Formats: sequence, structure tokens, C-alpha cells
Amino acid sequence: MAGSFVDNSQKKYVEKKELVNFLSGLAGQNLVYSLIGGSFFTYFMTDIALFPALTVSVLLIVMKVWDGINDPIVGSFIDRHTFANGEKLRPFLKYTPLPVGVFTILLFLVFSTEDSLLWLRVSYFIIMYICWDLAYTVQDVSVWGITATVSPNSSERDRFVQWSRTVGSIVYGAFSTVIPMALEMIANAVGMSMALVTLVFAVIFGLGGAMLSYRCSYARERITVVKEDQQQTLRESFMLLFKNKMLLLVTLSNLFGSLGFGISLVTYFFKYEIPSDFLGNGLIGALGLTTIYFIVTGMPSFIGMLFADQMKKWLGGYRNVLIFIQIFNIVARTIAFFVGFEGKKLWISMIIIGIGSIPSGASSIAQTSIFCDSIDYMEWKTGKRTEGITFSMQTSFTKISSGITSGLATLALHLLGYKAIDNAEVYLGTQTAAFDSWIWPLTVLTPAIASVLFIVPLLFVDYTKEKRALVESDLNARRNSLKESGKSHYVNQEKS
Repeated sequence: MAGSFVDNSQKKYVEKKELVNFLSGLAGQNLVYSLIGGSFFTYFMTDIALFPALTVSVLLIVMKVWDGINDPIVGSFIDRHTFANGEKLRPFLKYTPLPVGVFTILLFLVFSTEDSLLWLRVSYFIIMYICWDLAYTVQDVSVWGITATVSPNSSERDRFVQWSRTVGSIVYGAFSTVIPMALEMIANAVGMSMALVTLVFAVIFGLGGAMLSYRCSYARERITVVKEDQQQTLRESFMLLFKNKMLLLVTLSNLFGSLGFGISLVTYFFKYEIPSDFLGNGLIGALGLTTIYFIVTGMPSFIGMLFADQMKKWLGGYRNVLIFIQIFNIVARTIAFFVGFEGKKLWISMIIIGIGSIPSGASSIAQTSIFCDSIDYMEWKTGKRTEGITFSMQTSFTKISSGITSGLATLALHLLGYKAIDNAEVYLGTQTAAFDSWIWPLTVLTPAIASVLFIVPLLFVDYTKEKRALVESDLNARRNSLKESGKSHYVNQEKS
């Protein structure tokens, strides 16, 4: 039966209060992830928990293989499950914060550093990570999945995504850089062990951030499919996944991007290659210098967040924005490498890398928008929406990428003969000659090489603004029981 037409391209759905609550919850979620998603997590494992570098490399790779298996299964379950009230995402945003917070605390509990108990410490760490990851994955998939359902108006949804990614990135970027420096300065000032201060921070930012993330559940699901159109089996979910060309190509780009493991070597570079009196302040050590480095090289990226929409218009779409970001990064890092790091040259190199990062703030906004487009396209093509499996792939490969990055970094440390040194007065000159020779090029150039590889799959993404308009128009007509363009295979199949 035909219904009255609703022009989704003009109507506004998301209220300001709903957006503010969601962004507050998103800030809380990123407080949690700021402890685990950045390079500090690797440093915690090698230099605070004192796991051997090779053990850390294996741990990170194994954990991320688990992520690769776990996340799509979770996403498929979410797509195939509907709660009694008809929602499939929002209830998870109510149930997951507490377990995420509790397992974050347990993950950072260092009960021993004895070599004889290494097997027990590793076993405990793996169990806690698996529990944390399962809870966090359900929450994260639901958080980003709901961004595709808050409005049938794609322009309004893009703005919602831009605000979400901007706030999430700012909170994560700020706290993932400041926390290590603050932690180190507090430990040095009061004489507490790094392990104890880390545990305190896990309570404050892990449990506290998780409780704040409950506010994400204030977002509403406005796009639903009837139960008969939902995926019925895990196999069907994965078949739909492999039909989503846009998702697969962007995911492959991210996988290539993870080969830029130099980002995880910054702290080790500062600890063993830069004099301890570089800033003339004994309270600021390698973690503090790392914080300063990420502020100088990362803060300019916030400019890119603010101009993401304008960049999309200037460059003809978010795919081109992603390519432009990588080119900018390649040029800047290549110049910085040749400038070097001796003396004041280090500041010049950092500033150059910072300039190269200016457009990169738009990256997460662009990718999330492309993922949302791919969900609409799959509904247009197959009649089924895939928020769960789509955003589980995003979260899965975000974590897999960070695991590959950290795993390759710690493997490189092992191959360079690295051995953690604790409480030394002077760290300069305590590592191998291979470490001293290779740490700078690995730190600066591997992200540039990864950017070259990142571009290749994007060249095959072909979703024009004309096709986007067609998909939105047809879905609008479909939801109002009106005639479509007839270009969708799903509609033609239904007619036959």
C-alpha cells in the first residue's frame, strides 16, 4: 500500500540534546581507549609490566588475530538480533559500559614482574584482554553502527558523523598523548612506581570513562528493517560482507596503513637517542617527550576535522580526501627524515611532520561516511542493512591494525637487539649499534611507506555523488512504498 511521501533530504531528525548526550558518551568511550589504543599500551607491556620485547610482539599479534575472529562474529550477531522493543543497537550501549570499565582496570593490574612467573603473567594478561575486548567490541560496534541509523537524511547523518569523529578524535588524541606524560611526572614527583600510578589511571579513566559512555544510549535508531529482511545466519552475514566492495577496499587500505609501525617506536627513540636533559627538567622523560612530539605532530590534524566537509567539496568526495591525506603525509615525512634529529633539527622535523598531518584529521570522518554510504548501498542492492557487520569490520581492523603496528614495532626492537633498561641515570648509548642506526628511519619513514600502500586500494573505490543521490532517492521511495528508479537488482528481483 502506498504511503504519503516524506522528503528525507530536507527533514531534520536529530535533536541537539540527543547529539550532546551521544558526544558526551563518545568522549567517555575514548577516555577508555586512550589507555589502550596508543603507543603507551606497548610501552606499558615492555617497560612497566616488563614483558620481553619478543613476547610482546607475539602477544599483540595473537590478540589481534583474536580481534579478527571476534569482531565480525559480534557484528553478525548484532545484525541478526533484535530486542523486544524493535531496536538492535541501543540496548547494547546500556549494558556494556560497566564490564568495559572493570576489565580495563584488571588489564592494567601488574601483580608481579618476576621472570619465573612469566607464563602466569602472560596467561592472566591474555584472559583479561579477551574479556575486555569482547565487551568493548560489542559497545564499539553499536556506537558506530547507530551513526548510520540516527537519520535517513544522509546530509544530516554526515554532520552527525563529523561531530562524532571530531569529538572522539579530540578526546582520544588529547588524552592518549597527555596521560603518559602526566603518569610519568606524577610517578617521578611522588616516588610511586609506574605500575601503581598506571593502575590508578586505569580506575580514573578506564572505569570513569566507561561510566560516562553510557550516555551514548541516548541516541535513537530511526532506520530499521522488518524482521524478515534481517540476516538469518552467520554465513549470510559474511556473504553480504564480501559483496560490500567499498567496505573491503577501505579496510584493505587500513590494513596497509598499519605497516607504518614507526608510530609505536617514538618513545623508544626519545628514551635512548635524545639526551635526558633535552628540556632541562628531570620530571620530563621519554614519555613526556613523546607527549610533546604527538602534540606538535598531531595537534594540527584538528584543523582537518573542522574542514572535512569543505575538503570533500574541494576534492570531489571523501575517497579523494583520503588520497590527499596520504600524499601530504608522504611528502612531509620524507622531508623530515632528511632534515634529521640532531640538536635543534629535531624541532624542525617535528614541525614539518605536524604540517603534514593537517589534513589527516578528516580521515576518520571520511572513512565513517564511506562506511555509512556502503550500508545504504547494500540495503539498496540487497534489501538488508548491515550496520553490525560493517562497523565490526571497522573496529576489527582498527584493532588489528594497531596490533600489527605494535607487533611489528616490538619485532623490530627484538631484531635490533633491544633490551629494556629501568632506572638508569643515562640511557643514551645503552642500546645496540643497530638500534642507534635504524631507530630514526624506522620511526619517521615507515608511516610514509604505509601511506603509499594505503592509496592503492582507494583507486578502485567508485561511488560517485550521482550514485549516492540515486541510492538515497530510491531508499526514500522504498520506505514510503513509492515507485523506485528500477535500477536496483533487489527491486527487480522482488518484482519477478
